[in-house]
Amino acid sequence: MKVLKGVKRKKTKQLAVIVDGPNMLRKELGTDLEEIRKLAEREGRIRLAVVVLDRKAPEKLVEAVTNAGFKPLISTGKVEVDFSIVCMEAINDEKIDMIIMAARSAAYMPLIHKAKESGKEVMIIGAEPGFSVALKKACDQYILLPSSSPEDLAEPEGEDEGRDGED
Repeated sequence: MKVLKGVKRKKTKQLAVIVDGPNMLRKELGTDLEEIRKLAEREGRIRLAVVVLDRKAPEKLVEAVTNAGFKPLISTGKVEVDFSIVCMEAINDEKIDMIIMAARSAAYMPLIHKAKESGKEVMIIGAEPGFSVALKKACDQYILLPSSSPEDLAEPEGEDEGRDGED
């Protein structure tokens, strides 16, 4: 153990992962919660993993969320409100270093700004169609999930050549 005395270990980032269920967990998007979890784990240790669902969420979806290691939160009102409350709790948690939001809507812009003002890193995981350009530009980093939409797969070759994902 004497060898380790002079070596400082890099602090592992503590993460909060919050998913907008009705917006992201759509058949046409083909979103996989396991993929979201793996992407988050590359950044650090997940301390909080929540999927906010609406009250119409089928029992099988709630079960799938639980099986993926996320806590299902069934909203009795507007999903956006409950999503925002969970995000604000994470932003105000001193143990959390990074907020990862799986969302596509620009309605969450104020949360990004608040998180950054509070010294938190912000990552957005989104999907097309409908992934807000404003969200992409406001966060520290974003990841576009692969789409299962046939029209997205039919993109002309070389169109994205020389671009690094930043719009």
